[in-house]
Amino acid sequence: MTSTYDTLYGVSWSPDGTKLGFGCADNSVRAINAESGEQILFQGAHSDWALATAFSKDGSHLISASRDRSLKLIEVATQRFVDNITSITPGALKGGLAAVERRPDKDEVLVGGSDGTPKLFRIYREAGKDRKIGDDFNLIRNFDALPGRIYTARFNKDGSQLVVGSSNDGVGELRVYAADDAKLICKSSEPLGPIYAAAFTADGRSVIAGGYSGTVYVLDAASGAVQQKTLPVELTERK
Repeated sequence: MTSTYDTLYGVSWSPDGTKLGFGCADNSVRAINAESGEQILFQGAHSDWALATAFSKDGSHLISASRDRSLKLIEVATQRFVDNITSITPGALKGGLAAVERRPDKDEVLVGGSDGTPKLFRIYREAGKDRKIGDDFNLIRNFDALPGRIYTARFNKDGSQLVVGSSNDGVGELRVYAADDAKLICKSSEPLGPIYAAAFTADGRSVIAGGYSGTVYVLDAASGAVQQKTLPVELTERK
């Protein structure tokens, strides 16, 4: 089944594995039944490309991040736009958002984008907190900014640590932070080139990352030291 005639971004599984959510270059956010491919959600609240998605802990809501600088909350059953998770204050958001991941076993999401600053938000607005210009009630904490734009943001298995990767004028950086206090644990020990994807290994001891260079890096998650480099496809000069 064709959902859109342009590019898809940020595919995510619902916690029970029955749904797939994704963003589109036609500015829409969609979800499908993972078994049948039937579209079960369409939402057009974004004004620019939707680049990343994540489901809430119980799968009842889909969160979407967009180049329009917003992080939106959508109710799956009704396809209804519920709230902007990020601030609505003019100028508060410094650029588009490109990455979002829900923290394991919590209704909190890690977000990254053009301003290079990883941010942790709660998904749902707390009772009694009315939306006002100037507020940012859902923000839990900021982490130190990386150089350039963040393209990937992931948690380890228990949600105690996070890894983010960025691109800045042809050079990339990868950092690991403690989720609860924003302490910098390590950063990549050498230039990696622009980083577009990163994830912890199952045991949390290493981080695997890749990007523009085509090289897959394995780094120690405690020190940032590069443990292994692999170029999956041999590059040959065209004659």
